[in-house]
Amino acid sequence: MSSLGLFLALISALAWTVFDATRKGLARKVPPSALGVWLPLAQAPLLMLWALSRGPALIPRASLWPMAGSVILSVAGLLGFLQALRRSPMSLTVPLLSFTPILATLLAWLFRNQTPTLQQGLGVGMVLLGATVLGMKSAQWPGLRAYAKDTGVRCMAGAAVAWSITSILDQMALERGAGAWYAPYLSLAVGLSLMAALLLFHQGSVLTGALRTLKGLPGLALAALLMGAAALALQLEALRVAPVGFVEVIKRGIGMSGAILFGRLFFLEPINSHKIAAAVIMTAGVGLVVLGA
Repeated sequence: MSSLGLFLALISALAWTVFDATRKGLARKVPPSALGVWLPLAQAPLLMLWALSRGPALIPRASLWPMAGSVILSVAGLLGFLQALRRSPMSLTVPLLSFTPILATLLAWLFRNQTPTLQQGLGVGMVLLGATVLGMKSAQWPGLRAYAKDTGVRCMAGAAVAWSITSILDQMALERGAGAWYAPYLSLAVGLSLMAALLLFHQGSVLTGALRTLKGLPGLALAALLMGAAALALQLEALRVAPVGFVEVIKRGIGMSGAILFGRLFFLEPINSHKIAAAVIMTAGVGLVVLGA
């Protein structure tokens, strides 16, 4: 694995971490479904400006079907993620995304012959262990039965499954010739698909109301747009040169540790020794994955 792949995976993971925090701030005031429309649509022009210097605005026909699957699962995962952030504490639900790199690694191994090293396998296990410690020892941990019934937890679990497959599909589309324009087209397709679904269920007023609210939050909305566009573009570039599981482990390991920090700094979520221990374990797991490359 090249040093470029490592660099892109690390930078994209940092961008996703900041983006997740800004989305949580917005999701407290804007309906998650509407946020899932306006953020991707607003990110698309930014991504188009980036893609203009990279090549023609074309998507090969062979890349269309994996792109379509990625759009469908991205919409499902985005709705689950935003609903989870709104209904449950960030530090309780985000650790469930640790299952994304595990599922992605298994799928990539089974269907794409991307076999992780033993050291990387241990790193994935440590990320999962840290997430388990974080969830079960958090101040909000309600017990296993209540945790399993929590609606935010179920939404985040669904998002983890959906996103573990989207990365596989995105990499397939890129390998079939999709260039830099894949990012803005993907973002635009996700936003328009979700908008069509909301309009079909007569939720147009939700969209217009959310747009007015977003206009009243210019700083936070702009930060979310910039970080979201950067995170998507960097992740897709990382998938061109790095295995899916590698990118996902770094993304989720850094993201979950960041959720602890940002949850405390910006949302006043409690922090304790268990969260610190979980962050150390997950960071060490990410380190093993990186060194194993």
